[in-house]
Amino acid sequence: MIPIHENYQDYQAPGYAHLTISKLLLNLPNRYLSGLQSVILTNSLAIGSGKTRRVKGKKYLRKECLGFYHRKWNDQEAWIEIVVDNVIAAFFRPDMPRVLSRVPFLQQMAFSDALYHEVGHHLDHTIGAPAPGGEAAAEAWKNRLVGSYFRKHYWYLLPFLWLAEKLLGRLIENRSTESQYVREPKGH
Repeated sequence: MIPIHENYQDYQAPGYAHLTISKLLLNLPNRYLSGLQSVILTNSLAIGSGKTRRVKGKKYLRKECLGFYHRKWNDQEAWIEIVVDNVIAAFFRPDMPRVLSRVPFLQQMAFSDALYHEVGHHLDHTIGAPAPGGEAAAEAWKNRLVGSYFRKHYWYLLPFLWLAEKLLGRLIENRSTESQYVREPKGH
């Protein structure tokens, strides 16, 4: 298990953040974590100002990002930074009931996207990419890792998720059809 460190500035992270990251990392094969020095949990204030390098032709404010992958450089091993407050704010929006943030399944969903995306960058550099390099490779790895994790730990929810997807798909389809009729001018 690689070490998980916490480095927050004027922020008290929820107790589940460290535990959730540990669970997600324990699910990964050791060879996927080979060459990874540590995972740092931090907050947006500790990140500081500035912008990222170009990602898909655009620069982003560093303090708004969910995580960072730091490649091996000189004598320092690769490491990952997860911006806890941004991950939580992105997943548990203010309009959602607060009780949802106490559900382990949802906590794992929130952190798995950010963590496994950054692990995807590491795997792209060490193992190779299932898709063209860069962000596409990290996303492809993330999708594989998230799928594997939730199939292994929440296999019993798969039929319900399939059913929910079908029902939501129909609901969205019906709403888009209704909105098409609303936009058409009368008399046509």
